[in-house]
Amino acid sequence: MSESETPKTPRNAAAGAKQIQAAERPIHESTELTKRNAEYMRQMRKSLNDTQLSGEKKKAVLDEMTTTLLAEQGRGTTARQLYGTVQERTEEIINPKKTPVEQQKANFWISSLDSGLMLFMIFCLMYGIMGLIGANTQKNSQGAMGLTAILLTSVVGGLGVTKLFQYLAPAKGQPQASLWKKIGWSVLAVIVWMFVFTTVSLIKGPWNPILPGMAYLAIAVVVFFIRMWLKRRYKITTSLF
Repeated sequence: MSESETPKTPRNAAAGAKQIQAAERPIHESTELTKRNAEYMRQMRKSLNDTQLSGEKKKAVLDEMTTTLLAEQGRGTTARQLYGTVQERTEEIINPKKTPVEQQKANFWISSLDSGLMLFMIFCLMYGIMGLIGANTQKNSQGAMGLTAILLTSVVGGLGVTKLFQYLAPAKGQPQASLWKKIGWSVLAVIVWMFVFTTVSLIKGPWNPILPGMAYLAIAVVVFFIRMWLKRRYKITTSLF
């Protein structure tokens, strides 16, 4: 057999395997992704199409992921290793993780809501018991027992308690205040809260309705279960109880 008739075969098995692998890699939007990564991106595109993201946002995400995969797959890295499952990656795109500053602000409002509900529950429990004791007790505390007064006092108290906690126990990396400043801020917070409590207690009439004792107790029970759900949902660990 002449040299021209010799069949053209790979010089060794390794070269042949590389040819087969290259043939199996599909061309994806003018770029070559491995078969596995191309399938991941196909599922990723389908998953994003089921969301409310704009077309520009979807294209930007897919282009960024494709570019990253092209750079990393040469090292043997797969899309699953980089981004997790398609569902996990989609959730991360739709609800991106907050920066430390954004997370701190979010935690402040959640903690304030929890503290406000705690105070509201305590007031409802206390005034509910007072309402059951006798009419004289209720009459002497008319303004303070009003639903509007309880609500406003709880809102202000919830914000104040959370802000005070952040000041007394700042997050990691934040400057620590001196002991005298902590004492001063604590006293000031109590004074401000007492001022608000006294002021809103002056509200009378239909703008500050007084409910029966049993109604307050029922509200306290409902708020208790709301707080329990809130604490589990957002993993709140900084509240008093």
